[in-house]
Amino acid sequence: MTGLVKEKVLCKTPVNLLAQGTGFCILAPNMPKKEQKEPVEKTIITKVTKLPEESVKRAYILFLSGPLIGKLMHLENGLTTIGRAPDANIAINDSRISRHHLQIDVSSENVTIEDLGSTNGTFINGERVKKQKLADGDKIQISSTTVFKFALQDKTENIFHKELYKMAIIDPVTNIYNKRFFLERLKDEFSHAKRSKMGLSLLMIDIDFFKKVNDTHGHLAGDMLLHQLAKIIKSMVRGEDVLARYGGEEFVAILRGAKKDGAFNLAERIRLKVESSPLIFEEKKIPITISIGVASLDEVNEHSELCELIKDADEKLYQSKQNGRNRTTA
Repeated sequence: MTGLVKEKVLCKTPVNLLAQGTGFCILAPNMPKKEQKEPVEKTIITKVTKLPEESVKRAYILFLSGPLIGKLMHLENGLTTIGRAPDANIAINDSRISRHHLQIDVSSENVTIEDLGSTNGTFINGERVKKQKLADGDKIQISSTTVFKFALQDKTENIFHKELYKMAIIDPVTNIYNKRFFLERLKDEFSHAKRSKMGLSLLMIDIDFFKKVNDTHGHLAGDMLLHQLAKIIKSMVRGEDVLARYGGEEFVAILRGAKKDGAFNLAERIRLKVESSPLIFEEKKIPITISIGVASLDEVNEHSELCELIKDADEKLYQSKQNGRNRTTA
């Protein structure tokens, strides 16, 4: 019996089968070879990944101040009630908000906020509203302490990290820098002015009879007053200047390169603008005046320490108060 002949040929056998055999193809003897056709190209097996789906925006609220400060909450589709009552979807232990203060309706088309007849009202970006469609970035205030921001995001990390940074340097009521940021920035500006021998001025601004506004019209009126004043001053200072809330009803402004006369003139323009812009709160006109102290770092006033500049501005503000308010002292 004739034995089988092993003949080494180009084999079209799959690789995994060759691994199990000898590495040769076995051909029967005296058998005519079939006409060989061109081999079909092998299919390259790869992992198929899904095409990236269009990112879905989700609705969130991030509390900027109040009992829930720092809390980031996802709003599910449908109604979410916010209030002081234990049965509210988001219960807040704040005596200045109503038991069922507002509701937020999330649908596939839009997100709507509606005040539920609360005592102190719902304010969006400083305006009192009954019912309104929310936009990404809207800031909602429901008491003098509770403020939250609405956001549409596809990734929670984006809003969370961004807002945490802003919470560290921005005052939630006025939307300008806070005292912490101001003090850090003033150190840099003071050092820069000293090295370069440039002018530097500081405005210290205080709202006259602010406590009376709170006592007569409520804390929300006081907050609206703070918000309006910040907006006015911000529109009048330069982009390189730094405006901040120093505390309570006090504001400060760092004026880079400004000499005493220039700073005084700006302070007077601000004071007159504020005096001619009463606060409209619940259809009532509330007059506003401010007192300002101006301190400058120049050839005449060579303050050797940063604290001396702040003390000088504070003393000038005190003089404005003592001399009848609604005035500027430099």
